[in-house]
Amino acid sequence: MNFLNIFKILSACAVLLPVHLVAAEPAKFDAHHFVSLTFHDVRDDVLKNGDRDVYAINTQNLVQFFEWLKRSEWTPISLKQIMASREHGVPLPKNAVLISFDDGALSSYSHVYPLVKQYQIPVVFALVTSWTEGNTQAAYEAYGQNNLMSWKQLQDMQKSGLVEFASHSHDLHKGVLANIQKNEKPAALTRQYDVTQQRYETESEYKQRIYNDLVKSKQILQQKLGIDSLAIIWPYGAVNQQVTQIANQAGFPLSFSLGTEKLNNTSDATFQRGIVSNNPTAENLREQLTGFMEYGQRQAYEPIRAVQFDLGQFSQDSTQFNQQLGSLLNNLSALKTNTLIVNAFTDQNNAAYAQSYFPTTHLKLAQDILSRTHWQTRTRIFHRVYAQMPTPRDPKQAHRVIDLSKDLIQNNPNLDGIILKTDQQLACRYSAVVNATCLEKEAQILGLTQQLKTAIAPYLNQSNPFHLTLQLSLSDLADQGLEQMVNTYLPFVSLLNIEIDSLDNFNSYQKFIQQVDHLTASQKARLMVTLVNHDQSSPKQLQRLQQHYLNLQRHGIQKLVLSNYRFDNAKAVHEQLFTPLSLNDSPISYRNPFIQQHVNGEQP
Repeated sequence: MNFLNIFKILSACAVLLPVHLVAAEPAKFDAHHFVSLTFHDVRDDVLKNGDRDVYAINTQNLVQFFEWLKRSEWTPISLKQIMASREHGVPLPKNAVLISFDDGALSSYSHVYPLVKQYQIPVVFALVTSWTEGNTQAAYEAYGQNNLMSWKQLQDMQKSGLVEFASHSHDLHKGVLANIQKNEKPAALTRQYDVTQQRYETESEYKQRIYNDLVKSKQILQQKLGIDSLAIIWPYGAVNQQVTQIANQAGFPLSFSLGTEKLNNTSDATFQRGIVSNNPTAENLREQLTGFMEYGQRQAYEPIRAVQFDLGQFSQDSTQFNQQLGSLLNNLSALKTNTLIVNAFTDQNNAAYAQSYFPTTHLKLAQDILSRTHWQTRTRIFHRVYAQMPTPRDPKQAHRVIDLSKDLIQNNPNLDGIILKTDQQLACRYSAVVNATCLEKEAQILGLTQQLKTAIAPYLNQSNPFHLTLQLSLSDLADQGLEQMVNTYLPFVSLLNIEIDSLDNFNSYQKFIQQVDHLTASQKARLMVTLVNHDQSSPKQLQRLQQHYLNLQRHGIQKLVLSNYRFDNAKAVHEQLFTPLSLNDSPISYRNPFIQQHVNGEQP
């Protein structure tokens, strides 16, 4: 599977959720909101299921969708209408939807353009100008030989006045080297790794590369089509606040992401688009449009099944590291968790930040492996990845956390979350006696969460939901302490991760269970519970943990984490904790990676 397909799949992960039919007609939203759908190739022979191109749609399905759209209460809009709403407050029509087709495939001219003329529906076509200019290798990988529109065809479309063209970059629709292990990541968000010089691209080099690309694309669109293009539609939806600002400087006031189905406000800096996949019918597409209203709620209630893994277990030898990483991913794929939590620094129990697992000027590099671990986990087994950062006990070290978090996200803009570990620093806050020192510590940590969010916001991929999470260790819990904890911390963070040693401190676990029933369903949905896995947990102890997890599920906690997942306990975890930690509900697809397969009937 090449890079183009891998990242398209990742971009679509946020929308490949169950979409429920919410109403016969869409709910009305106000005159400055709209939703957006993006298509790619259109063919007559797209299979109903299992086509070679998951993003292609059958011509007949598209015709039926346009037919329904013309009769529905949805109103297709143009980029110019969005600009008029943003700049002059001109109201959008009710239930506004922007329709776009990415990449400049030939079918946009042969199949889509005739429908645009027939139904008089405004459509935006996003062009990779280097492809149209003759970058045949990249175009061939994406669509095959001679399967892109020519400038002559594009000029014909432009003269009609029925379509608009946006930039899909000049040459950012590709992966570039992102680490020393030679992973490729989206060009627009990646600080390139130079193998010859053995260094990463500097901040100024990166910004100049993006700016030059966008300026070139805009100039070509002006020269070839005579247009002042309004929008950059980012390849793979790889966009953050930083590149949006660069795009504005290059002359693109509108910026579009990909993969998150949510309602857009015309004042937003970057607009979200839902991606069309799996050859949907007109009814499927109608459900997808109405499902935009429910996106936030669906996302909040998604279950998490996670393990915490110490990157220090990996070998310093690159060959052994890759073998170990492959083994880890194979084990997690079989376990059917959906999230991996890794430490970003060595010596997690010492909040001094000894060394890092990612490049930074603020610490010595222990091993540059977080980037590859994250990317392989995302692209091979489609797990989310969170990075843990210890919270310093000395408030004077807060600036260090901010600087390190910026470097972490610049190097890994697609991370799904950061978990700030407070360990026992907030334990006094929810015991029977609370003193002024404890309250001061709480205020410092909550202030740190806000500083951190502000610091990393410019670098986060806006197509990928990100969760800043606060983790605390529960040693005691006063009456109504859990409700107070939730009400105090959730306004500051996305999730609250409560670590409980239910084996050695069962009393705290029981208190948590007793109090969790007083929370609302939406509060429970934002709770993550980590149960401590001891270094030498016996089978009997793991069986107890299994019951503790199942009990948490019965009480409505669906974000579950196991600490201390290691190579030497992976087999025991798989055998004893598969039921509560796995999202696999089918015995047919069960797989135990620790049982050697018999070959030709021979014993292993």
